Amino acid sequence: MKFMILLLIALIPGISAAENILINSNKLFNFAEVVYPNYFSPAGVETTTLDEYLVRYYPNTNTYIGTKDEGVYVYGNVFGGLLNAGVITDFIEPEVNSDELLAQLFASVQSNVQVYGTGTVISILSDDLNGNRHQRFIIELKSKQTLLVAHNIDLAPRIDTLALNDQIEFFGEYEWNDQGGIIHWTHHDPDAIHVNGWLFHNNVIYQ
Repeated sequence: MKFMILLLIALIPGISAAENILINSNKLFNFAEVVYPNYFSPAGVETTTLDEYLVRYYPNTNTYIGTKDEGVYVYGNVFGGLLNAGVITDFIEPEVNSDELLAQLFASVQSNVQVYGTGTVISILSDDLNGNRHQRFIIELKSKQTLLVAHNIDLAPRIDTLALNDQIEFFGEYEWNDQGGIIHWTHHDPDAIHVNGWLFHNNVIYQ
């Protein structure tokens, strides 16, 4: 069985997946749903956190697939319990940080582009309480570009544990400003019109 063979092979990863943990985990989960629907269905279930793992649970097959750091794990009777399946790069080509894209968007004064990436918190601002409430903080990318994150806390949970020098992974919409740009739409869309965004901090998904 091809899938079981893959599960027992651990290749040396050529590219680190650690910088975009949630993006790469979701890409892996989507791949597994398409290629192995007999193990992982229905497709498109929500990604959640369980202890130190990012997981999806599939009620039709009573199975789990999850990641911890760069490791991939599956769980269910068909796998004989918990099974280490290898690493993310055994199955997918990981996404690299989008610092270059964000630099291009800033240089060309573009907005309304869906982006993801990872940055370090360098400043925590007061919440914006005018209209829809937003938690605001500034992150710095590896490229040294700075971004203001405006996280809607009427539609998504607030990150109460946020601190300086924390790592934040984000998926949202880029809006240009002369300071480097703004990331917003880091939340679900209750009207199901816009792409759902999120923030990922200390192994918790905020959306």
